[in-house]
Amino acid sequence: MQINNHNSMKNRKVLFIILVILAITTTYFITTNSHATIKKELRDFAIEDTASIDKIFLVDKENNSILLERTPSNWKLNKNYIARQDLVNVLLKTMLRIRVKEPVANSARENIIKNLAVKSTKVEIYRQGKLSKVFYVGGPTQDSYGTYMILENSDSPFIMEIPGFRGYLSPRFSTYLIEWKAQIAFAVRLEEISEVTVQNHQKNDASFKIRHNDNNFELYSWPENKRIELYDTLIVKRFLMEFRNKNFNKYIEDVPTEWQDSIKASVPMYSITVNTKKGNVTQVKAYSKPGWGNLDFLGNPMDTDQDNFFLLINKVDFVYAQYYTFDPLFVDIKSFIKD
Repeated sequence: MQINNHNSMKNRKVLFIILVILAITTTYFITTNSHATIKKELRDFAIEDTASIDKIFLVDKENNSILLERTPSNWKLNKNYIARQDLVNVLLKTMLRIRVKEPVANSARENIIKNLAVKSTKVEIYRQGKLSKVFYVGGPTQDSYGTYMILENSDSPFIMEIPGFRGYLSPRFSTYLIEWKAQIAFAVRLEEISEVTVQNHQKNDASFKIRHNDNNFELYSWPENKRIELYDTLIVKRFLMEFRNKNFNKYIEDVPTEWQDSIKASVPMYSITVNTKKGNVTQVKAYSKPGWGNLDFLGNPMDTDQDNFFLLINKVDFVYAQYYTFDPLFVDIKSFIKD
């Protein structure tokens, strides 16, 4: 009797294992066949050779657009700006690794196509100067682990994913200009600089101008424009090299426009102008930032923020910047003069 029970339990285990194997095999074949029945050209979103991509155009239904173009030194944004390289890299990796998770169910297909027609971002990818692929990126699935997309001239939407990534992909195709703009105040190499003027609006006799030509330097007081004969050339050279890479924190979006206008109309702490040998000019104005509730180490409210300030770049971009980054530019003419 015990032997029969033992054999019965053993048979049940074997039967259970066989059923599990059959279920897995059936699921695999159903999934494989459902993907196989879809024409490759209707689900062909990925691009294997992203190095051949030289232009990407994104435009949404509100006509907000982003144009990214590859140059020998960087990616340009909308012809006038430098694009954030980290975001461009994410976008290129997305185009390389994107895969079909599953087709949209027939019952939801019509609604998804309507949603994509109303709210989506059109993506045009150019390779070696020619239009290579066009598709539309919609919103996330209900569980936020997939993204609805459809190729141009197709009526078959898909749920797309990146294997191993838990989330949806729509934010990677943003048409929000500020998100794509590189956070660069200065990116000028020493050999490109022809002239730098630093005006200290709080202490005029600290202001100065430096002229540069083929590693020869001239130091002038400003605004008197009086040439200084005795100064440390090495310190001047190190100062000019600071302009090679100066980034700010972020664009200002949390300060009301009237506040911004008031700040811009006030007297800045510093005005810095850099002229290049090619005739390009970059000017920044640094403004003190109110404490706005920040406390010092004793717990007292601060009149001004000791870590951050406002920076106006070329009279257009109003941003937050850190003293830690820009202090090497906020120097006195006396720092160059020999005793």
